[in-house]
Amino acid sequence: MPRTILIVDNDLPTLELYQRELGREYRVLTCTDERGATEVLSSEKISAVVLEPFALGENGWARLAEMTRLPSARPVPVVVCSTQDDRKRDLAMGAIACLVKPVLPTTLLDALRHIARPA
Repeated sequence: MPRTILIVDNDLPTLELYQRELGREYRVLTCTDERGATEVLSSEKISAVVLEPFALGENGWARLAEMTRLPSARPVPVVVCSTQDDRKRDLAMGAIACLVKPVLPTTLLDALRHIARPA
């Protein structure tokens, strides 16, 4: 079974593009908000998360960091893929990689190949 990637982004065209392209190598789950991310992280074994922090509101990165520490969810590596370049903050909050949009799917795939945990 392929590794599972969770994409959290509220920009639907971007979400669909990443889902289609990453789906060639991974099982891809998507959501557009905090509630969906919490549900997926609580119920699935996720190998990595691709996160647009703004999809989770004003404190998106901090909220996702909290969700990945829920007792029912194991910590997962996070790639921040955002329109805002705030790498220093994102890395300080625990991101494994930071990419500034627009991000080509091949660039995202390369990042995930290096960090996604085995299923």
